[in-house]
Amino acid sequence: MTALANTRRWRLCVIGPIILVVAACTAGAPSQEPTPTPLPAASSFAEYAVAFCSAFEAMFRAVGNPDTAAGSALSKALDQAVTDLDGTTAERLASEINRELESGRQHVSRAREWPPAAPAMAQLDRVFVAFEAMTAAKVAKARGEPGAVDPQAAFEGAGGVEAWFAMFEAYRAIGAAHPGGAPRCDNVPISP
Repeated sequence: MTALANTRRWRLCVIGPIILVVAACTAGAPSQEPTPTPLPAASSFAEYAVAFCSAFEAMFRAVGNPDTAAGSALSKALDQAVTDLDGTTAERLASEINRELESGRQHVSRAREWPPAAPAMAQLDRVFVAFEAMTAAKVAKARGEPGAVDPQAAFEGAGGVEAWFAMFEAYRAIGAAHPGGAPRCDNVPISP
């Protein structure tokens, strides 16, 4: 056997088990982010209404009221981080905003299972995705990335404006399945 072959064999005998131990330890390590528990599907107007209101509450906490352009505390803080070119703060705030948006999308997914609401909720999900695109664009601007997309253009490019208006158009599909006089959501100025 040559000296080179002995060196390779030694490396395999010493380094190989270390690699296997490290791989075994990291493969079984729990994720830092908890896996969200899927919400049960809405099967009635009442269940849809709870999910609908929860989705809009998450949106309002994340980005504010799209109808009035009144930003949330989080979105206003993110806008300030963009102005300050503070990428670190922007990333932290974007993470919080995206957590809210993802929570909202889970509620939308639940609401979408009530058949009359499916078309409107499909559009609302697109709105949430567009807000995620806008948030990512704001982070890029806060980092000072060359060629960063304008956040409003990112929202529009992701179909947010079309989806917002299409959602209200699709909402009419609920029609007769909607009980008259349904109450407004408790925490946001909208009715399911």
